[in-house]
Amino acid sequence: MRQNTKHSQALIQQGRAARIADTALRLAELRADDGLNGCFEGVPEASAKDVSRFLNVARAVFISAEDSFLQAEEGLLGPTAFESFKASLRADMGSSGLAAAWIMTGDMHESKFRAFMDEINSDLSRTVSRRSADAWRTALTSLAQTRGA
Repeated sequence: MRQNTKHSQALIQQGRAARIADTALRLAELRADDGLNGCFEGVPEASAKDVSRFLNVARAVFISAEDSFLQAEEGLLGPTAFESFKASLRADMGSSGLAAAWIMTGDMHESKFRAFMDEINSDLSRTVSRRSADAWRTALTSLAQTRGA
């Protein structure tokens, strides 16, 4: 029985990793579009068409997150994977656009997940994305300093 449980958890984790990798690659492609990239960044002047497209992208991100949350609730996602998921989600919600999209679409999700996301989204002290161009330059400068370049 225990072996079956471990096997099931391994398959779930494998599927989760594949889904997350695929989503990351798709998001990278979508961000090549200036309008959608502006939505991720939270540009207020975004066109209605770009916002509509972006909300669908955000919905896909949130559905994936909800799936991981529900797997954890059912005991199918271990504590280490769940902590990794939460850290990644906090970083994602550092995108002003995703945080705003959650405010606009959160009511489409299951109530426990909604409360979980609302808590993550309410911690606005980390709103600045660590995945910005400025953060990239800072990381490169830090790296050059530690390597003595």
